[in-house]
Amino acid sequence: MRRDLSALSTGEFDLLVVGGGVCGAAAAWDAAQRGLSVALVERGDFSGATSAESLKVVHGGIRYLQHLDLPRVRESSRERSALLRIAPHLVHPFPFVVPAYGHGMRGPEALAAAFLAWAVLTADRNRGIPDPDRRVPRGRIVSRREVLDWFPQLEQKDLTGAGMFWDGQMYNPPRLVWSFVRSALRAGAVAANHCEVTGLVRRGGRVCGATVKDRLDGGEFEIRSRVVLNATGPFAESLLMQAGIRSGPDVPFSRDMAVVIRRPPGTDRALALQTRYRDPDALLSRGFRHIFLVPWHGITLIGVNSAIFRGDPNQLRVSEAEVQGFLDEINEAAPQLKLSIADVSLVMAGLLPIAKGELVGEDVSFGKRPLVVDNARFEGVEGLITAIANRYTTARGVAERAIDLALRKLGRGAAPCRTTETPLYGGDFPQFDALVREVAAEAPQGLPPGVAERLAHNYGTTYVEVLRIVRQLPGWGEPIADTGILRAEVIHAVRHEMAFRLGDCVFRRTDLCTAGNPGDEALRISADLAAGELGWTAAQTEAELRDVRARFPFPTQ
Repeated sequence: MRRDLSALSTGEFDLLVVGGGVCGAAAAWDAAQRGLSVALVERGDFSGATSAESLKVVHGGIRYLQHLDLPRVRESSRERSALLRIAPHLVHPFPFVVPAYGHGMRGPEALAAAFLAWAVLTADRNRGIPDPDRRVPRGRIVSRREVLDWFPQLEQKDLTGAGMFWDGQMYNPPRLVWSFVRSALRAGAVAANHCEVTGLVRRGGRVCGATVKDRLDGGEFEIRSRVVLNATGPFAESLLMQAGIRSGPDVPFSRDMAVVIRRPPGTDRALALQTRYRDPDALLSRGFRHIFLVPWHGITLIGVNSAIFRGDPNQLRVSEAEVQGFLDEINEAAPQLKLSIADVSLVMAGLLPIAKGELVGEDVSFGKRPLVVDNARFEGVEGLITAIANRYTTARGVAERAIDLALRKLGRGAAPCRTTETPLYGGDFPQFDALVREVAAEAPQGLPPGVAERLAHNYGTTYVEVLRIVRQLPGWGEPIADTGILRAEVIHAVRHEMAFRLGDCVFRRTDLCTAGNPGDEALRISADLAAGELGWTAAQTEAELRDVRARFPFPTQ
């Protein structure tokens, strides 16, 4: 699938969405479904920043009970249910275990009360979800013996059991964003990655488009639109300042970090452990803030570590000292892990809006509400909307609010939003297990074990596109080194999914590097496959390999 830059630079769109993270991609899909002509541009790759750097959790709102923030509980549950409905191949329920100690606020009684309240507040959480395996169970209390069977390493002094609740887990967050983009394209939107907005076009105090630079070939062009949606997340204020609309930053951000530990998790449940930091907003506090050890793709994700970020979002970096500080925090909460830098195969970090906070390392108060701003009201600039989501989980709802506002500004009728019910591209099937059996039946003989389930997860009903490529050349059905990822998946990423860089292929269209460095052989094979499709020279191929290797920063790796 090629970018149609000529379609972007001719004519006028109703809406230009700047930013191809989850919020921008969901907004483009929503707007196109509601009948608007839509352009979407992203300066890097889709889901190339904060949307990819997460703990892969779709929150159902239980943590907000301690804040007595009932609207946020309802919002989170509603949005999790929507993702389970529209992307059943990419989102599934996953159990989390919270150890209980004594019989006070940290005891099982308090957890049981929270689970009861949460069940009542989210009684509609499984509405419209046909697959029983995608329905979220009620939380329950488990015995001391049962939790020690699962996690024998737990501190046993005063342990009285545990609470177990279910949240959502994303199989692959960048592929979920790509599913939003692909759905927008099918609904008539025009989209391009690696296209950077270098300025907003203004006429008579009104924004009426943007100037764009193609970061692949250096070309420049202009996109005209009646309304512009600035959905660039932590870069939103930079765009406003660049355009002279805002003089300085106003929204504070937290740098949220998680690490990938390439150790078999040994369990199919996530574990919550308390740290030394408090949640300053908790009205019904169980004590200190939790970190989570989450099994994912055969490895362990640990997060989240938060710190106030005051720098330029374009310069976000995580130092080895910061990672070591987080490892120290983890080792304090779980001494048996004995983690070191050598155990870290990937560091994920993104910026999220927060409410307040002081120095790095202090308790952080997280932003409770996303931002949807009519810039005509606050800066006197008509034709511009800014939307910043504060959680991946709720980004679809933020996009809906932004499109509601865009419709009002365009003078259109209140066309209903259908993105809570309409399956994303590849998500139109009733039961996941049945889809896996279908893929296995259609796949050629001799594919590696587990391929059918992985193809069903990543591609849903569109797995046929990958199998079609497998049949074109026998070698494309072979795995890349010892990863289990098919060579056909890289070919598919370039031909059908707007992958133009090696990083696009290995970090965001396939599972190749989602758990860390797969090894030089796997990277080299992937680079050669992409080079054959995109016509890279030997020098270009080496440059692409250097860029990907730089994503794994520690010498010990």
